[in-house]
Amino acid sequence: MQVPPVRKDGLQLEEKRNFHRLFWIVERVAWVVFALILILALAGLTGSGGYFSTATQSLSTGQVEHPRIARWEASDELRVSFEGGAEKHRLDISYSFFEYFEVEGIQPEPERMLTLPDGVAMEFAAEEGAPAKVIVYTRSLHAGRVSYRIALDGASTDASTLILP
Repeated sequence: MQVPPVRKDGLQLEEKRNFHRLFWIVERVAWVVFALILILALAGLTGSGGYFSTATQSLSTGQVEHPRIARWEASDELRVSFEGGAEKHRLDISYSFFEYFEVEGIQPEPERMLTLPDGVAMEFAAEEGAPAKVIVYTRSLHAGRVSYRIALDGASTDASTLILP
């Protein structure tokens, strides 16, 4: 039977000091990585809230707030604010949006929906001179990056969303 040597402090145990040092280094690196993931999540870079999870684009006819980073199969919102001055407002969204997102609801409901060669148009009633707000409730269908076009009363912009698994 082999007995471990007695250390200077009087303990009699076998110790692999180099292994423990390496393990402690790996453990500290893991804590730093976990802290970075937490900071990214709080900033919104993993979707579902936070400063960087949405993007806002201003147009001459209104403003669009769309998800910049979304989560797969999670609910999200596309918020549209139309400028005042028209009886009807029109929101056009390209088909590439609908390939990656399912529309769960629209508030308020559009008066009329039109199928266009490159997308869908929704018309909303508005009080003359009053700005209008529309919320499109969505759920992502696939993971990946999607680029799409949004138009408010004729003025259009390109938007993109990264959908994380």
